[in-house]
Amino acid sequence: MRTLHLIRKSRDPLAEEAISHEARNGTVAVLLIQDGVLNRTHFPGEVFVNREDVAARALESPHRNIDYAEIVRLILQYDRTVVW
Repeated sequence: MRTLHLIRKSRDPLAEEAISHEARNGTVAVLLIQDGVLNRTHFPGEVFVNREDVAARALESPHRNIDYAEIVRLILQYDRTVVW
């Protein structure tokens, strides 16, 4: 099963543990939104960031920056979405 995890906080140990565990059994991707763009955890799988949230915090991110239209397409590509 393919799961997209949306991370809204700068740090969420429970989410990080769940994502790592799930990555051993399936395909995961992570989308960092809101204060989640401040998260510097190394996540398994592909990692995306919301372009507007990165810009609002005057940051640069090594991850793929996507806009809201791309976020909608991304959500539709996965079997399920979990919001943390």
